[in-house]
Amino acid sequence: MPYFIGGAHVLKGASCDNCAKITSRFERDVSRDLWGDARIAYDAPSRRKKNRPKIMLMRDPYNQDRKLRVLPEDYPAVMIFYRMRKAGILQGLPETVDLSSTWELVTPTDTDKIERFTAKYGQRPIMSFKNVPDSFARLLAKVAYGQVLCSLDPDDFRPICVPYILGQKKNISYVVGGRWSYSEMKPGIGYEMRTNCIKFPGRLLIIVEIQIIPNNVTPTYHVLVGDVQGDEEADRVYKKIEATYSFDVTNTSTYKPVDDDVFHWMPSNWPLPAWTC
Repeated sequence: MPYFIGGAHVLKGASCDNCAKITSRFERDVSRDLWGDARIAYDAPSRRKKNRPKIMLMRDPYNQDRKLRVLPEDYPAVMIFYRMRKAGILQGLPETVDLSSTWELVTPTDTDKIERFTAKYGQRPIMSFKNVPDSFARLLAKVAYGQVLCSLDPDDFRPICVPYILGQKKNISYVVGGRWSYSEMKPGIGYEMRTNCIKFPGRLLIIVEIQIIPNNVTPTYHVLVGDVQGDEEADRVYKKIEATYSFDVTNTSTYKPVDDDVFHWMPSNWPLPAWTC
């Protein structure tokens, strides 16, 4: 989890130099372009806090040549998130179907701070950000991959998500999706990650759930990180993962459908088609 989100989980030496350059670019897109103003306004973690501006400049909607000088602590900046539906691979869709155009921009809103800002500066705040859905989703996939490697060795599974993280495959919505409804707020938690797995005859799916800032109204995401082929290997890895939610559907007589609104990362159709990734 990146430090700029308050991440305390680190895999030391996890990337070669080339991969680190790739991941740092899309992480920078999120930290500076999508969440830059919000991170300054809310004093989010940074390794360069001394370089942060003491004054933020906000454009005047009534005078394009004028910039309003605002104290960072007064600015009600927004953290933009993307509200997503289930990843394409979990809907049984072909990899060519890009669902990112259906993602919605959403944000928690501090209405009290907006009102205080309006009273102090005499106008409503203007929010600025750059829309970077692909970088945001690749960041989620990178975090999810790292989460799985806290439980498994790289050779334990086929890393389906890695080509999307590295930009070798472009349709990130195929492996990254989310819950359309919102989870209940969890006070005091800065981020939450869970490793889940679903066991089929001859196959195990490894899925990670992520929520950033669950102490507010933010979306919950899932990433299909990888899979394991073969009954023996699937059994071994299934036992190795300390999964929050695990489902063994090899015995269809005992399987019961689950609430898709709660287990939003579950595949839509049973049994699954034979995917190729």
